[in-house]
Amino acid sequence: MKDYSYLTQILHNQFLNDGQVMNFSIKRLFSKSKNTSLKDCKHIFITGLARSGTTALLQALDSTNNYASLRYKYMPFILLPKLAKIYTNYFNKNADLEKERLHGDNLKISSESPECLDEPFWIHTKYKQDNMLNKNFMSPHIVDFNLAKAYITLLNSYTKIEKKEICLIKNNNNHLRILSLSELLPNANFLVLFRSPIAHAKSLLKLHTRLKKKQTDDGYILDYMNQIGHWEFGLGKKPFIYENNQNYILKGLEDINLEYWINQWVFTYNWMLNQLKYRNNIRMVCYEDLCEDKNVQKDIFNFLKINQEEIKFKFRTGSSNYDKNNDINVDSKFLKNAIDIYNELRNKN
Repeated sequence: MKDYSYLTQILHNQFLNDGQVMNFSIKRLFSKSKNTSLKDCKHIFITGLARSGTTALLQALDSTNNYASLRYKYMPFILLPKLAKIYTNYFNKNADLEKERLHGDNLKISSESPECLDEPFWIHTKYKQDNMLNKNFMSPHIVDFNLAKAYITLLNSYTKIEKKEICLIKNNNNHLRILSLSELLPNANFLVLFRSPIAHAKSLLKLHTRLKKKQTDDGYILDYMNQIGHWEFGLGKKPFIYENNQNYILKGLEDINLEYWINQWVFTYNWMLNQLKYRNNIRMVCYEDLCEDKNVQKDIFNFLKINQEEIKFKFRTGSSNYDKNNDINVDSKFLKNAIDIYNELRNKN
């Protein structure tokens, strides 16, 4: 990327790609995890399909200054927390410089901003172990006890660095392992974002088109997104598949058409609707309701035991530009199914 110097790109390649440094990082986390307690974990996990409002909620909760998180300033040493801390203390000189993120959605970020940066842990453990990286799609998977302990050890390191008690984590791919994580971490909280299917699918298509162009113009953008496991859109896109026939359905659709992305929405949230049941530590969050209904905001903040007055962030839907179905060419019965799933999710809590 243009903002990343040649030296920075070399560091990212060295610390995020497979190799001796990565092997050392992972082994160190497992070694340190022996005394890690999963039951004591009270971290907050935000997940959902990309473009569902996960970053907005992340920034809102982070605005309280009550939580630790994985931040841009710790890159590319994210799996070596002590080194990340040293680097930040001596070389992070642009903490206050904000810019619009690559998505082009008016959300501002700086080196202090939290982001989904924990996915390299899963890439070089679970995905590597199960040979998942060779697949052209992503699917739900089981996380075992020892792997979860190493993961929480990583997050605990950042709570210690930032002198907090709870780590705030946004990772859209975490919904693929939420069944395991929510069971292994009974005292952690999981917020699963969803959004109106038409608006959501249009937003996904718009960003997919934007990123394909940017990745074509600048190859390092694709390399970087592969390094941190952002495969939701762009040239490196890997769809989320929950049943075998879904992969064949998506292969028969062009990802430059809205129908593809509405299908992806239906696959993802129908799976969530049916699977994420009877878990007291999982809360489904409708982004439109979160933005427009003060009672929904109050309910979520009460669920997290947060004083609403501490939130220094204004939610905005932006759905008015997207949530119209008079300009889409999708089967009406299929679209009705998507809307039915959306309404069921809204009534889930």
